Amino acid sequence: MPLTPAQVTRIQLICNIFINVYVYVSQSRATAESLIEWRDEIFSGAPVGDPAPKAPVFDAAPVIAGNFIGIFDEFREFVDLIKASPGYTQAIGVDLMIVGTAVAPVVPGLTAPSLKVSTAPGYEVNLAGSMQSMDAMRVEYMRKGASTWAVAAFLTKLPGDFTITPNAPGVPETGNLRAIFIKKNADFGNHSPEYPITLS
Repeated sequence: MPLTPAQVTRIQLICNIFINVYVYVSQSRATAESLIEWRDEIFSGAPVGDPAPKAPVFDAAPVIAGNFIGIFDEFREFVDLIKASPGYTQAIGVDLMIVGTAVAPVVPGLTAPSLKVSTAPGYEVNLAGSMQSMDAMRVEYMRKGASTWAVAAFLTKLPGDFTITPNAPGVPETGNLRAIFIKKNADFGNHSPEYPITLS
């Protein structure tokens, strides 16, 4: 790799600063949580009148001298330099842990919602499942005896609840639900299986 000794030293310093700052803040948070527990025990603990334990002490990690701002941006510059090197390979990137995990592309023809459907009184429907990183999902309902699907809800996260207006208020009815993902304001993939439901 075309790195000078000074650059290698700088990278090592950036890594040490990152580890030190991360550990320092984590220990600080842990101490704060312990202090809250200590406070609550004094305020409301039992048995009443017993001596209180000592307050937790923040056991700070040693602070590296010469911390500086913007270590992520500087580290990214070094990563770009390494990746642009003539001798760079994917194996080197893996060894240095500077390459991300490959994400398999989503194939529309193999993508469809898979849902868990439940109902509650008041014609309420609950859908659970995974959005599979999609923007939204359109839910459609077709009551028994009908021949067309009607939009029942648009959901941007799961689980999600919505209410279906019955054909005859106060009368139970049956039908089917299905859903399809929305990505960039367009249908994506296939419809889910049809799920029979009873509303009341």
